Amino acid sequence: MTFSLVRLFADLGVAADALSGLGASVQARRYDAGEFLVRQGESAPNLYYLNSGLVKMFYLTAEGKEFVKSFIAAGQLTGSLAAQMGTGESTFSIVCLEPVEAEVVPYDAVQRLVDEDVNAMRFVYMVFRDLALKKEMREHAFLCLSPEERYQAFLQDYADLAERVTQADIARYLGITPVALSRIRGRLKEKA
Repeated sequence: MTFSLVRLFADLGVAADALSGLGASVQARRYDAGEFLVRQGESAPNLYYLNSGLVKMFYLTAEGKEFVKSFIAAGQLTGSLAAQMGTGESTFSIVCLEPVEAEVVPYDAVQRLVDEDVNAMRFVYMVFRDLALKKEMREHAFLCLSPEERYQAFLQDYADLAERVTQADIARYLGITPVALSRIRGRLKEKA
């Protein structure tokens, strides 16, 4: 079986002998909606490449308040950097919002690949660059945009997700209450 993640690295010119080790460590898994890939505060040594489905990455405070960090859809990679490169424990949870088919690969296998092949290193650099840009744009939205502007940006940037996630999760992503989101939606309908 050829895995999408391995094909992705191969298409980028990663040497076949370097890929053989990665391919041997990848496992295809199916997850049901509601199943966790990663739990906050627990060890999370794997990366997940989603072939189908949708997951939510979220933080849970000690008081039980949830904040949505991100939504990850098919064709994207996810995992906890803090668990893999820092404390050994994930700072957030990842839960399936839909049934998910994912390729699970130990972070160590990707690290070995990066150490062996410059093309793999370039790919990981691009992933980190995109992640940093996404983080910067998200910070800008929270610090400089009103809740209504954040909602409009969400609809523009993630139009395909707006129908796949609950209004409560969208509100948690925007950092507002569901009631506030409902009011924003009402105002925007009146303007249209």
